[in-house]
Amino acid sequence: MKTNDYLLMTATVTYSYLFYQQNAGINILIFVVMYAFLLCLRNRSLLTQSKWLIALVLCLVSSVGVLLNSSALAIAGTCCSLMLLSAASFNSTTSFIFSFLFSVYSMCSAIVWVFIDATGRSSALSNEVKDPSANKNKYRTIAILLVVIFCLVFLALYKQANPLFAENTKWINFDFISLTWLLFTFGSFFIVYPLFYHKTIKPIEVWENNLSLTARASSVGPVHRFEMERVAGVILFIFLNLMLVILNFGDVTSIWFNFSLPKGMKHSDFVHNGVGLIILSIVIATVLIMFLFRKNFNEYKHSKLLKALIYFWIIQNIIMLISTAIRNDLYIQTFNFTYKRIGVYYWLGLAIFGLVIMFTKVFVNKSNWFLVRTNFAVWFTILAFSGLVNWDGYITQYNLKNKPLRDVDLIYLFSLSDTNIPELLAVTKHKDFSQVKEHIYNRSKFYYSEKDYLNLLHEKIFYYMRDYRSDWQSWDLRDKRIIYSLVKSK
Repeated sequence: MKTNDYLLMTATVTYSYLFYQQNAGINILIFVVMYAFLLCLRNRSLLTQSKWLIALVLCLVSSVGVLLNSSALAIAGTCCSLMLLSAASFNSTTSFIFSFLFSVYSMCSAIVWVFIDATGRSSALSNEVKDPSANKNKYRTIAILLVVIFCLVFLALYKQANPLFAENTKWINFDFISLTWLLFTFGSFFIVYPLFYHKTIKPIEVWENNLSLTARASSVGPVHRFEMERVAGVILFIFLNLMLVILNFGDVTSIWFNFSLPKGMKHSDFVHNGVGLIILSIVIATVLIMFLFRKNFNEYKHSKLLKALIYFWIIQNIIMLISTAIRNDLYIQTFNFTYKRIGVYYWLGLAIFGLVIMFTKVFVNKSNWFLVRTNFAVWFTILAFSGLVNWDGYITQYNLKNKPLRDVDLIYLFSLSDTNIPELLAVTKHKDFSQVKEHIYNRSKFYYSEKDYLNLLHEKIFYYMRDYRSDWQSWDLRDKRIIYSLVKSK
């Protein structure tokens, strides 16, 4: 067996032990640390590769998020980061986006590649000249496996034959071995396999690795065509900037200083309906800039006016996005805080990052591939760090603190994860609890719940306790906080 095979077996057994019949918790952080350690055993030079170290940091951050909150967002961030870490251990030049796509490809085709790789190894062994030292190691491995199997068999026989021996060896417990455990371990192998045997699509990998981050022209091309595009670009961005000046002037005067919407305007028109159109307008303009500043056009002498107009357009878009964020804040203050409104902040933040990257591309003459590659790297980073925030708890705390209890959408709060159980328990001690004890309704859809507050709370606690795992593998700070609040409320 190769060193990589021993590492694969170690990771499979560890994965099975950590995750069999367990919830997400400290087990994810332990697995990430163990996996990174095994990768370093295989290749110590990884510790000097910046991309691998960045992927490792993202893995650790997102797995700490699981330990803190055990949220689906943190788990998703850890899975994505783990696949990036696997890809980076094989190729440090591939971008985050293609590393992730190749890892998804490896995961989806793992079963097929296991049999293909096994067939290739057996063919190679049959064709090559036998190496005595290799055979010696192979036979030694087989001998160890046979000894372990026979020891387990005789241990079981002696336990059945002698009660005293069974009592003295009761600390050796293999009760966890069952059909479901064997099936889980078997499935674990196919999950861990692509982490150690990363697969790529070679033509795509070669093409992507040959893409340049700096805009360089292969040929100048017809000058009159570039001049026409330059003039069209100048005219277009003059009009775009004029429209944005009018738009931003209205926003700044009505929102930035008065911090209120104009009369007759609805929050939904200004936020939900507006954000999608704003993002779409930025995407369309970005595609136009990418076309104007493609590699052949970059060698043509650009007009300073065109670049200045693009810089001004980027600055105005950032102002427009800030205005939209203020409108979203007004929306939250008037109504309730929800995931949809958090999503608005995320979209606006990603758009601002994208505009800053676009500014960098134009200013330092970077390629379009630099723009795409850097944006995806930012998205993965934000995903990893987002798991550190207890969003469900924060939404619940904000709504209960900033609204009268009768105006809080309690049904929405009950639809969130179990993380907010301590906050929902605290509501029963609220001075105005009698107003919602019997009748609670959804503030956005205005329908009454068939169950009262206490019934909904008991139901939420019941399902949480049903799925709760007290084993150390599933330990996390979220469960500790919830259990403490349940004990305290008795």
